[in-house]
Amino acid sequence: MTRVIIIDDEEDIRVVLEEIFARAGFDVAVASNGADGLNLLREQGADLVITDIIMPGRDGVETAYDIRTEFPNTKIIVMSGGGNAASSGYEPTAITTSAYLASAAAVGADLTLTKPFDRDELLKAAKELTSKQD
Repeated sequence: MTRVIIIDDEEDIRVVLEEIFARAGFDVAVASNGADGLNLLREQGADLVITDIIMPGRDGVETAYDIRTEFPNTKIIVMSGGGNAASSGYEPTAITTSAYLASAAAVGADLTLTKPFDRDELLKAAKELTSKQD
């Protein structure tokens, strides 16, 4: 069974994603932050990690970097919906969602998604990524 770890600081997102992946036949574990997600990965392993970018403490870019460094064969999907995604006016100090996602891709994320995303699209991507496992 394919194992996935979902890391998101928002409980509602964790619950929904856990249910989506469990119903699709994945073995699912969840964590509310990057540090806990990395500990889960170290303790239990996983084929795929899905992490949010904007989280308190260790953000998703740092988390993706650490995963890629320690677990080069683990697939990573990074998602974000925060960080000035809306065109609400000029904010010179804000980092845009696209910049966060580009940073995640640069450190080794296999796929980046902007929230909200389609459930079927996410599941298809997860299955495609994990079917390429060695």
